[in-house]
Amino acid sequence: MMIPSPPSSRRAAFSLLEIIVVVALIGVITAIAVPAYTNLSDNSRRVTSGDFVESLNRGLRSFTLANWEIQTTPVATSADDELKVIRSLQYPWPAARRKPGSPYFSRGFNPPATSDATQYRLVWNGRNFQVLSPGTNGTGLLLRTSCNDTPYAYPANYKPEGML
Repeated sequence: MMIPSPPSSRRAAFSLLEIIVVVALIGVITAIAVPAYTNLSDNSRRVTSGDFVESLNRGLRSFTLANWEIQTTPVATSADDELKVIRSLQYPWPAARRKPGSPYFSRGFNPPATSDATQYRLVWNGRNFQVLSPGTNGTGLLLRTSCNDTPYAYPANYKPEGML
């Protein structure tokens, strides 16, 4: 038969020293993890932006092979040239003129123009698209890698850039 032990008058709790040690450890781990995470997310945005621009340039090459080469003069102070080229790649060709691969880029990409040097921006250099990284001055289209905007509504008399 077991004899029950007398109840202890001491309560189970953490000492002040234990709490201080745990808080210090959490602080050290945070000091190591936060900069590493920030660097990781910056690299991720840079790589994603590069992949997005490569996809856009691939659509431009497909458009060139199926139709004609788009060559416009780059305008550094506005994003009108970038929008003209993107609208040409997104154009929903009528069935009688539709070529394989058309439209050549997602119709859900409808970005605003910006000169905000803290953002990644898409710029046209006259032959293809490039990325302006944060910290670089210039005007371009805000580079968002998701293509879920409302598609552009083309006017009835629209002609893609360079079409005769």
